Amino acid sequence: MTFRTHLRRLSLLPLLLAAVTAQATPAPTTTIGLGTWNLEFLGAPGNVRHDVPPRDDGDLQQIGAYVHELGVAVLAVQEVNDAATLQKVAAGAGPSWRGLLGTTGNWTDGKTAQAIGFLYDGAVVDLLGAEELLELPREKDGVPIFHRAPVTAWFRVKATGFDFRMVTVHLKAGQKPPDEQKRRLEAGELHDWLRRLRQSASEDQDYVVLGDFNSSYGSDPEQVLEAGDVVRYVDQPTPTPTIQHFAEPIDQIAPGPGFAELRRDSYRVHLPPEGADKLAWRKTYSDHYPVTVTVDAAVDADPAAQFYRGAPEQTLPASLRPPSPRAPAAPLAPATATVPRDGPREWPPQVGAAIQVRIMDGTHYIGRLHEPLPEGPNGWLVIEAEGSLRAVPWHQIAWINLQ
Repeated sequence: MTFRTHLRRLSLLPLLLAAVTAQATPAPTTTIGLGTWNLEFLGAPGNVRHDVPPRDDGDLQQIGAYVHELGVAVLAVQEVNDAATLQKVAAGAGPSWRGLLGTTGNWTDGKTAQAIGFLYDGAVVDLLGAEELLELPREKDGVPIFHRAPVTAWFRVKATGFDFRMVTVHLKAGQKPPDEQKRRLEAGELHDWLRRLRQSASEDQDYVVLGDFNSSYGSDPEQVLEAGDVVRYVDQPTPTPTIQHFAEPIDQIAPGPGFAELRRDSYRVHLPPEGADKLAWRKTYSDHYPVTVTVDAAVDADPAAQFYRGAPEQTLPASLRPPSPRAPAAPLAPATATVPRDGPREWPPQVGAAIQVRIMDGTHYIGRLHEPLPEGPNGWLVIEAEGSLRAVPWHQIAWINLQ
């Protein structure tokens, strides 16, 4: 070997090392999977799933392994009895997986629950915040609704900074007219909450609602939720069942119009292997099938956008709730005001402006602002409504809309 040849080979060494390093370093995550799965009384005591034996810890490990195989970064879950059982499933998915569970959905027997929440891979996404939407009413027109209050959480993809909000629901089950009425009312209240997110100038528009809707395409929940372009269901070219008991899909994914990164053509129902015994599969897993979509998470188009936070009692997990009251975030306000007959409207509203106010307990007032909006969290909102002045503590205000 000549000296010149040796020098030439040495000069190529950095290029060779760079190529080897590039092959050894995994590419950053630019796409992620999101999904939803009703886990059918996961962890419930006794044999509430009457026709299959209770699950054991081995089953929980298998469920976790299957969650990992789905290839999702976040999975909305329904019908979970308790956080400890959900953590066992998370452990089965891998050491970086975590569980997050709401507190509603309890049965009157004091030991059974159908809570909803999320499983997420902490190696892929950071949990930025989570809440149980307790600001939504539990009764409407004398009808009890939201036995399982929706749970929302917002995440950021570690590799790219792309962030987004998920809202998981488990709407009223059943096919009788009262059940349909409850679903319609639940969809209406959720629609109003989402509409305010949609109209808020600072709010991140990458949001998606997903879960067990207990209804298929074309039913009242879809028609109510899609009104005003608040969300739009992801359609299937050929509708595939998402539960063993019905031919129609009842588990849905509905992104907001601003969530363009969610690939609407990626919807997939993960059916059991062909020929698998239904009861055997259900014994370990569920009578529902997981549903997933893919999100292009390479670039965050709105990095300055924020995520609305409700009152402190909504914070999840419940162990993180502050021991004493703190000021909630500013109420959701319209992004732009429409123009009424008497001229343009501006935010914040001025004294005399026509406004609609919603209190945390679900009470609504429509009237005119009597005093300027308070500057601090300990102030009061004063409104002239129904022929009298009403003063409401600012921290009890859920939202204000201009009329």
